[in-house]
Amino acid sequence: MQARLERLRSLMAERGLGALVFAAPEDLSHTNLRYLTGFTGTSGYLVVDRDGATFLTDSRYVEQAGAEVQGCKVLQHAIRYGDTLAEVCRAASGPIGFEAGKVPVRMLEEWKARLPEGTFVAADGLVEKLRIVKDPQEIAKMREVATLAGKALQEVLGQFAAGMSERRLARGLSHVMQECGLDAPGFSFIVAAGPRGSLPHAQPTDRTVGSGELLTIDFGGALDGYLSDETVTVGVGKVDGKLREIYELVLRSQAAGIAAARPGVPASAVDTASRAVIEESSYREWCFAYGVGHGVGLDIHEDPFAAKPGSGRPDPVLEPGMTITVEPGIYIPGLGGVRLEDTLVITEQGNERLTGTSKEYRSL
Repeated sequence: MQARLERLRSLMAERGLGALVFAAPEDLSHTNLRYLTGFTGTSGYLVVDRDGATFLTDSRYVEQAGAEVQGCKVLQHAIRYGDTLAEVCRAASGPIGFEAGKVPVRMLEEWKARLPEGTFVAADGLVEKLRIVKDPQEIAKMREVATLAGKALQEVLGQFAAGMSERRLARGLSHVMQECGLDAPGFSFIVAAGPRGSLPHAQPTDRTVGSGELLTIDFGGALDGYLSDETVTVGVGKVDGKLREIYELVLRSQAAGIAAARPGVPASAVDTASRAVIEESSYREWCFAYGVGHGVGLDIHEDPFAAKPGSGRPDPVLEPGMTITVEPGIYIPGLGGVRLEDTLVITEQGNERLTGTSKEYRSL
């Protein structure tokens, strides 16, 4: 954690910041706070200045923070947390940065009222710049999560029986994941069978999975804060015609995207390679409309994003240690759809697949 804080201070110096405040009360995201300190609770504040770092929390978490937080002084803040935060920030020799995308206006106004002599400036993206390249320990943890999640999926698919509903599948997978050693599901699973497969973000329903249909499952696990993300599409009984055609097309599209994911290329190149396979086919009308991939780590969607060129999104050059999904799909209303997704880590030579489920067609 100390090394992460030092790297952050270098970025702060480039912006001319005297301090940088991270707010994570219970109603705000706390993944950046966890990344910088190791704190797993749900309410805390972090002030990083040029000489040190101070972590503030309330009486419920002060003992936990003392055991978990690394590289910081831990303080229990006053009932009005803003009083303690102002006291700590008052020592900063320069503007005080904050995450504008995560701090509500009312909270910022409270800080200004407590510290009227301070200058608060938006400083988004600094920690995300650090998090975009994972260290070996992070990659090892993500590989472990993906392996356990994949094991759980295979167990659930092995128990599949005719007449099972989408919701029952999702609940069963959630249960088996924890039995396999994961802390929890990484997100709300997408389970879509038959015509509902044309919905990229379909939530599970009580609809039963019928023979001759495709079944898409977008799933992932969580362990020690890190997440996995993977999507499989499988057949139920005998599946033929257009459904098999689009499956093989999506499989080729994903292979092209994976082949393009290597150091030194822009993230958009992964989207371009994957998308071209479908857009050059007779199914171009139903080609996926979203960017083909995104980073995974402490958040299920984080930098880098592999977006379509010209989308307006940042287009970072891929580097070793970055993670990125490749998840093309074809979605045909009234018929169904196919999505295949793996999470990769960029290596010096190209990439390594963290998710291990084979994407070759299979039928239950």
